[in-house]
Amino acid sequence: MGQQVQTTLMNRLRGRMVIKIMGSILILVLLMCTIFWLTVNELNKNLSTKLEDQFDVRLSTNIQAVSAYLASIPEQVYEIDGPDHPAYVKIKAQLEAFKSDYSLENVYILWQAADQEQILILTGVEDDYGMEYPFTEEMRASLATNEPTLSTIYEDEYGIHKSVFIPLVDANGQNAGLAGIDLDASIVPETQTTTHTITLWIMIILAVVGASIAYLISRGMTRPVVGLMQVTEKIAAGDLSERVSIRRSDEIGRLGQSFTEMRGNLESLIRQISTSAQTVTTTSAQLYQAAGEMSSSSRQVAGSMNHMHDGVAEVASSITSSAASIIEVNHDLAAVTTEVRSMQEMAQTVSHQSVGGRQLVEQTLQQMNAIQQEMRQSREAAAQLGSRSKEIGEIITIITDIAQQTNLLALNASIEAARVGEQGKGFAVVADEVKKLADQSSKAAGSVTALISGTQQDSELVLTSISQGYQAVEQGQVWIQDMQENFDQIFGGISAFTDRMNYLQSALDKADRSFETITGSMQSISGITQEQSAGYEEVAAAVQQQSATMEEITGAIRHLSEMAADLQQSVQRFKIAQ
Repeated sequence: MGQQVQTTLMNRLRGRMVIKIMGSILILVLLMCTIFWLTVNELNKNLSTKLEDQFDVRLSTNIQAVSAYLASIPEQVYEIDGPDHPAYVKIKAQLEAFKSDYSLENVYILWQAADQEQILILTGVEDDYGMEYPFTEEMRASLATNEPTLSTIYEDEYGIHKSVFIPLVDANGQNAGLAGIDLDASIVPETQTTTHTITLWIMIILAVVGASIAYLISRGMTRPVVGLMQVTEKIAAGDLSERVSIRRSDEIGRLGQSFTEMRGNLESLIRQISTSAQTVTTTSAQLYQAAGEMSSSSRQVAGSMNHMHDGVAEVASSITSSAASIIEVNHDLAAVTTEVRSMQEMAQTVSHQSVGGRQLVEQTLQQMNAIQQEMRQSREAAAQLGSRSKEIGEIITIITDIAQQTNLLALNASIEAARVGEQGKGFAVVADEVKKLADQSSKAAGSVTALISGTQQDSELVLTSISQGYQAVEQGQVWIQDMQENFDQIFGGISAFTDRMNYLQSALDKADRSFETITGSMQSISGITQEQSAGYEEVAAAVQQQSATMEEITGAIRHLSEMAADLQQSVQRFKIAQ
């Protein structure tokens, strides 16, 4: 069930990524289509303007020819009174010739007579004379200004035209008529319509092709990215056994390769930390057991010292009472001899235990040195991981800067291609592809930057934990060195005590061999026993102090063991390949 939910979430995430990438590309395509539409409209306007200019030049030239002809013949237009008039026949024939020679649509003469606006001559029409034809605003403007006037492109029941008019005078020298020429201007709107249609189809094709390319690109990008995200989530959850398989040679492929290397380095680090934690846990347990045994031995030594102090006190009391009775002294001396032998055996036993304890402390110190070396290596490895993560972050920053610069260069190239016009379309397509690649690189670099930032934070946490463990190991090492010095002092005291016991045993043997010398030596023996009693008190106090120190060391070792257990528990949440 959990796997199905995760798969559904990944599919939704992949769908959102596809929609975002396709939306970005489609917005870019629509922007390009809009720019293309505006550019084509501007070009269409320029073309229409140039066509109208050509029409204007042609009409101006042709009307000048008509005006020159009318001025060169003796017949006058105002003399025409019907279609049979010689002037009508001559002028219409010449206007028909003008129409044929110059490929004109219409050549005509209009006239105002008795407040009626009519046609005098119209080429291409048989019954043209006297047809009513209301003057347009351009015609009236030409009569008013007495200048040739060009009309705009207009449409009537005969088609789409562009005309020119020149005023004609009557017998009184007043402007009473017009000579005009019409050209077929239908090519201008037809050209505009054709251009708009072609442009619209091109935009539709570009939109369809752009959507297809956007879909293919988004699928090609999101599939490895989603796979990488799945592996990243597993690693974030502590599962380092999952591997990334991206067989590509682009930036995403290099990202997958870098992620694989990072996962391997992290796995090696976790493995090394786990091994070190197990070693620290085992060693701490051994130290804790050894410290417990040493603490117990110290308590036993303290009890023996107290017992020996009591025995020496009894010996002193016996020697004091021996001054009154030699028999009692002899009896007590035998008891003292037995007690001293027991004390000598106990002192030898304590001496052997002290030697073993000192050897155990030396072994513990060596083991702590090994633990310290392992913790130092772990700290260096964690620091090296953090340094490599920073280097990867710097490289990703460089890649981001390159992507942004590439994006600017692609935008400049698109602008230059738009300026060139039709010849720069191919270069504009290449610039768009470069811009897409730059956007993809920038987004991938952003994702990697976020991933590297999280890895650096985890590395800093691991480094902090290892540093704390390293400090605890150093403190334990200092305490063990102090314990070794205390054991050396104890060993020296026990050696001195053994020597004194040997000396006392020799004295008692001499007392047995020569009882006569006991009386003379009684005072000396009493002083010696008192000194020994004081020495036993000092030894007992030192052993008690050593026992307290061993308890502190035991607590420190317990704390170290707990820290190692916590570290091992923290590492165990990571699952690594076997």
